[in-house]
Amino acid sequence: MKLLITFLLTSIALFAHPHVFIDVHPKINIKNNKATSVSVQWKFDLMTSSMLMMDYDKNQDRQFSKKEIANLKKSAMRAFEKNDYYLKIKSSDEEGSKVQKVDNFTVTIDELGRVVYSFDLICNFEIKDSVLIFYYKNNYISFMLKKSSVQPLNKNLDFSVKKVNNERYFGFAMLNKGVI
Repeated sequence: MKLLITFLLTSIALFAHPHVFIDVHPKINIKNNKATSVSVQWKFDLMTSSMLMMDYDKNQDRQFSKKEIANLKKSAMRAFEKNDYYLKIKSSDEEGSKVQKVDNFTVTIDELGRVVYSFDLICNFEIKDSVLIFYYKNNYISFMLKKSSVQPLNKNLDFSVKKVNNERYFGFAMLNKGVI
C-alpha cells in the first residue's frame, strides 16, 4: 500500500511542474502617472526555443521571416487571449486594468539562441500602488522576473519584485509604488 501511495503522489507531482521557462523583461510606458502600455520581452529557455524554431523557422535559417512571424503570432495570440495575456493587473482603476490588445508583436533569436517575443500590451491603469503579476494558471509555464532585468527599463518607477505562489498559480509580481 505504501508503494501505491508513493507512486500516486510522485505521479501527481510530475504533472505540476513547469515545462516552459520564460524570462520576462517588462517596461511600463507612462503618461501623466498612468500606464498606457507595457512593452514586454519574453526570452524562452533553450529547449522551448529549439521547439519553436523547429515548428516556425521553416527554412531553418535561425531567423524569422515576416511570414514565419505571422504564423507564430496567429498561434501565440490564441493562447494569449485564452490566458488573459498571462498578466494580471491590480490597480485602483479596475476598469482600465485589463489588457485591451497586443501590438507590435515580433520574434527574434538572441545571441544565446533563445527565441524572444517582443510585444506591447495595450492597457490603461493608475501606476501608484499597482501590481503586475506575470503567471500561468496551470503551472506549466514559469515566468521569471528579476529586479536586475526590470530596473534598467523602468528607471522612473519605484517598484519591487516578489514571488507569488498561491493555490491557483505561481508567478512573479512587480509592485509599483509610484513614479519617481
